[in-house]
Amino acid sequence: MFNALKRVVAEALGDSKKTPKFLVTKKREIIALLQQARKKKAFLTLQVVDQDESYTTALLGIYPDHDLIVLDELSSTSGHKQFLQKKEAKVTGRVNGVELRFKTRLVGVGSKSDVAFYKVAMPEVMYFCQQRQSFRVSLKGANIPFFFPGGSAIPSLNGYLLNLSVGGVGVISNYKSPLSCGDTLELCVIKLPEKGDIKFTLQIDAVRDNARGGGMNFGGHFCKLSEADRASLQKYIAERQREHAKKSR
Repeated sequence: MFNALKRVVAEALGDSKKTPKFLVTKKREIIALLQQARKKKAFLTLQVVDQDESYTTALLGIYPDHDLIVLDELSSTSGHKQFLQKKEAKVTGRVNGVELRFKTRLVGVGSKSDVAFYKVAMPEVMYFCQQRQSFRVSLKGANIPFFFPGGSAIPSLNGYLLNLSVGGVGVISNYKSPLSCGDTLELCVIKLPEKGDIKFTLQIDAVRDNARGGGMNFGGHFCKLSEADRASLQKYIAERQREHAKKSR
């Protein structure tokens, strides 16, 4: 269903080079997108109306018969209080490279094991946008190191790049870590040949066990990246593209 929706979008626009986007208004299609978000344990952000801050949440349940969905308690106490007061918010998330956006209103609040959850209205309209894909270069075997120094909830991480784009990285690590979609890793570093250290903040989009066992693969997109480092990435990726083109001749 999810892939079918993406095909419908591309066909409707008639131009695959543009960023596909449209409004979903059919309830069954909205439910299908929400089910995908829940299945993938998608990282969601909630922005309370008239507020600038965004807060982390997750989709806990979908109840079409009651026109309700259930969201997890917000990551901030102040955000929780604001949501209870304002009762309206915008929710965004990304599933399989597709951004979802919708507005909703608070219907009720519950609690389980001292953790709050929110009953919110099933969206009547959902904005669906295929993200423009950055060229991703494979770096298997290149042994380009990745390092995260660790934080309060996640210990330090070492690994090597699987792939790289100007939008983010894929990493392989020889050991497992308590990493989940939506986690933010600050002060990450990769060392590119002849380009030096590239420093950034990475937001995790995918985590899975390494097929060979004993480790894990994870990937994410850059949240913070200086213009100088972005330029270095672009130059490095262009060089790898040229190398690949020469080998393909």
